[in-house]
Parts: sequence; C-alpha cells; structure tokens
Amino acid sequence: MYRRILVPLDGSRFGEHALPPALAFARKLGAELNLATVALPASPEVDSPDRGMPRGEDARDRGLARATSYLDGVTDRIRETGFEGAVKAEVISAGNTSHSLVRHLIEVDADLVVMTTHGRGPIQRAWLGSTADGVIRRSPVPVLLLRPEEEEGDEGSANLTLDLEAGHIPYRRVLVPLDGSRSAEEVLAITPPLTEDDATFTLLKVVAPFIPGGSPYLPHVVRETRDEAVVESASRDYLDDAASRFDLGGRSVEIRTRLQGQAGMSILEVARDEAIELIAISTTGRGGVARMLLGSVADKVIRGSPCPVLVYRKPEES
Repeated sequence: MYRRILVPLDGSRFGEHALPPALAFARKLGAELNLATVALPASPEVDSPDRGMPRGEDARDRGLARATSYLDGVTDRIRETGFEGAVKAEVISAGNTSHSLVRHLIEVDADLVVMTTHGRGPIQRAWLGSTADGVIRRSPVPVLLLRPEEEEGDEGSANLTLDLEAGHIPYRRVLVPLDGSRSAEEVLAITPPLTEDDATFTLLKVVAPFIPGGSPYLPHVVRETRDEAVVESASRDYLDDAASRFDLGGRSVEIRTRLQGQAGMSILEVARDEAIELIAISTTGRGGVARMLLGSVADKVIRGSPCPVLVYRKPEES
C-alpha cells in the first residue's frame, strides 16, 4: 500500500522529528523515503559575511546550495543507521510552501506524507502551522502529523540526537473516530500498516441523543429516540459492523461510545484518558470535506490532539 513516503523538512530540529517514524515505516514496508525541502532565498543574517543583502540570483543560488547541503547531510545520517532502502532528496523551488509540497508529492507519486507541525514559526499546542495546514487541505494521500514536545531550535545539525535507529513502528494504541458514514470508515483501510502488528484499535462513536435528528447515518429508530440504552446499543452494533468490514490484520478492536458532549472534545478526552498513541481520522464523512476539515470535528482533533494524527481524505475528494 505504501511504496513512497514523503518527508517535508525545513532545516529545523523540530521538523526532523518526522524522520524516525518515517524511517521505521520505510523499513517495515520496504518503501522509498523521499526527502523534500523548499529552497528559500538566502537571508543576510545567515549567508552574507558582511551582512549585505544578497540579491536576485545570488540569493536564490545561496538558498539552493544551503538546502541541497542540508538534505545531503540528512541522507548521510539515514545511511549511517544501516538503512539500505531507496532514499531520494529533492529541493523544491521557492513559492507557496504547501502548494509546492503538494505538487511535489503528486509528481513523485507519494503514498504517504509524514511531517511535523510546525517547524518554521511559533510552536503552540492550539495552533496548526500554516504549512501542514495547507498540505492536509490539499493532499490526495494520507498525512501523518506529529507535534513533538520540545522547543524549536534554530537549525538542524549533524549533532542531532534523534533516535533514527529505533527501527520499530511506534503506534500500539490507535483511536479511530467514526460518524456512521461509510466514507469516514475508509481510514480503517489505510491505517493498519502504520501500526504495530499487536496494536489495539479503539473505534469511537460520539452521539448526541437528545438533538432532534441525531446522526443521519444511524438507524431511524435511533435518530428519533431519547432512550440512551437504545442509542448506545445501536452505536455499538454499528462499530462492531464497521470493524468486521475491514481487514485489520488480526489487530484487536475495542468499542467506545460517548452519548453526549461535543464530538471533537469527546475524541480528545478519550485520547487522553486511554493513552492513545495515534488518532486516525477521515476528513470526509458527515458534512463533507469542507465542513469536517475546516469546521468543528476534524479541525479540533488535529489542532488539539495530544498524539500524532493520521489524516485521510479519499482521492476523489481532493
């Protein structure tokens, strides 16, 4: 399923936290690693000995040389771990960073994007960086977003102490929120390869039973009832059925329901309470792409998650 993994980098240590899981995935799945960075014009503070402003082609050439040297260094460090798979590195011409990255992932036929949010700019738990934000809104392939628990350094370096030799898939506790729609369930098809073979998938359905109409995807009797027992039973039946329709590779499944509360907040509460290591969520489903991603549920989960989030959007919705 995953043959080519794109890792966008910006030269910062923070951004390089995407490398260990991407390398682990590549080892397990036999996938190619594709490293990419966007070449920005050189700044005088960094590149000009006399601090004079580099202009025109000179600034672009310096930026390109610095980006190329950086990716060469990252590639060398990956090779030092003993990784024998394919590693390709490419500097993308400056422009709108997220647009450039999405064009690049389409050109190289990437199957998965692994990136941190946010390496260039402030790090805030409640703020999704503009680059990652733009990528997940436009990417036709799954995007794994990581938010490392550390302050951002100025630049990455050869002394980076990230554990690139860990060699294991880190995710054993996986939360999959479902809204009752078949399109939301598609994330179950693409998540198992990115988890440990003995991982546990927790399927969660959040229902507000006292809101007239309820979920349009649950049976008519559930939408019209105020009986919590009926609602919970139908929700559990739905989750059991959803789990049975996808091949999870023998991974165990747990069922959770929440009968009240805002969906996004409920998902985050379950993730914290159950020490979830990965949330896998579809940006389609109830409300369509625009509402799920730009509105309440997926947006809140992505911005507030205490763990990595795998964001999936069906290709025809891209």
